[in-house]
Amino acid sequence: MKPFWRAQASHLGLLMLCIIVLSASGVGSDYPMNITDSAGREVTLKMPVERIIVTSTDAAEAVINLGAEDRVVAVSNTVKSKKFYFPSLKDKPSVGTFNSLDYEMMGAIARGDGDQVVPDIIVIGYTYPGKSYGIDAVARGLAPFKNIACIGLDFYQPENMTAEMEKLGVILNKEAKARDYIDWYNEKNSDIMKAVGKTTMPKVYVEWTSKGTDLTVMGPASGAGGMLRSASCFNIASKLTDPYPVINWEWVVSQKPDIIIKRQTTPSDQSSIGWEARPSQDTVALDRAVDEILSRSAATAVPAVKNDKVYIFSWDFMAGPDQVVGLTYLAKVIHPEADLDPESVYKEYLQKIGLTYPEGRIFVYPDLSNN
Repeated sequence: MKPFWRAQASHLGLLMLCIIVLSASGVGSDYPMNITDSAGREVTLKMPVERIIVTSTDAAEAVINLGAEDRVVAVSNTVKSKKFYFPSLKDKPSVGTFNSLDYEMMGAIARGDGDQVVPDIIVIGYTYPGKSYGIDAVARGLAPFKNIACIGLDFYQPENMTAEMEKLGVILNKEAKARDYIDWYNEKNSDIMKAVGKTTMPKVYVEWTSKGTDLTVMGPASGAGGMLRSASCFNIASKLTDPYPVINWEWVVSQKPDIIIKRQTTPSDQSSIGWEARPSQDTVALDRAVDEILSRSAATAVPAVKNDKVYIFSWDFMAGPDQVVGLTYLAKVIHPEADLDPESVYKEYLQKIGLTYPEGRIFVYPDLSNN
C-alpha cells in the first residue's frame, strides 16, 4: 500500500495534470457535460473522453467511423471476433462476452495504475431495458467503481442512425467526423428512396431463426422491420407487436409472401466477411439452407418459392453504421429493377473506415450478380 502522503501527492499531481490538459484544450468550460443516452438515462461526463470500452460491435463500428479507435482500451469478445472489421481492436483486452461482462476486469482497466478511476472513461453498450446486457445492468455492475460513465446507444434502427452518430460525435468531440458520416448516409439513403419510391409493394417474410416448428420472424419493431419499411415493401409480420414474434410455417404459408429472406450467421472467427463465391463449401451450406425452406410443407403454394425468390442474407451489415449498405442490398433484392448498386456502396463504406472490399465474396445468396 502506498504511504498516505505519497498517494495524496499522486492524486493531487494527477488532478493538476487534468486541469492543465483541459485548460490547454480550450474545452474545459464544456464540462461537466450532461447528455441523455438512447436508453433515456441522464449521464454526466466530467471531462473529455479519452478512454472507451465498447461492448457491442455496432458501437465499435461507430467509434471507428468517427476516427476514435485509438481511444478504445478494451472490448467484448464479440468485437474481438470480427477481425476483418476491427483489425485495430483485435489485440485489445477482453472484458468478456457482450451478455456476460467481467465487471472486475472493466474496473481494473478503468483504474489503470492509479488507486481511483480518472473520469475520462466511458462504457458504450446496448440499451435493451430489462436485459442482462442492457446499459442499466452494466451500470449496476460497475456501480462499485466510481467515475465510469455508462452510455447506451442503439445502431440498429435506420430511422435513428444519424441521430445516434450525431450524439456520439458530441460525446467524443468528433462532430465534424459525425457530420461527414451523416452526409454520406443521407446521400445513400436518398438514392434508395428515389430508386424504390414508385415501385410496387411486394409482401416479404424475414426469418430470424428456425428451431423445429418454431420460427422467429422479424417484426415491425426490429431493426429489419425498420429496414423493410424503408425498402418499400409489406412486412407480413407488420401487425405483430413483438420485435421477434415466434410463429409457425403454416402461418407463413397463409400470408403468401412474394419474397422470403433468411438470416444466416457467419463463422464466429470472422477474418473475412460474407461467404466465398461458388463453388465453395460456403455455397454448399447456403444451398442446404435454401433447400430446407423449399422442402417445408406446402412450400410450393408460396409465391416466393414458386418464383425463385428465396434468399439467404449475411447479417453483418444489417445493423450498425453500415446498415445503409444492408438496406441497399435489401432494396435491390426486393426491387431487382431498381437502379441500385449495393457492391459499390459497400466498397465506399469500407474505404471510409480504412478497409478494402474483399473480392470474391458474396453477401446475399443466390448472388445478385447472377440474377
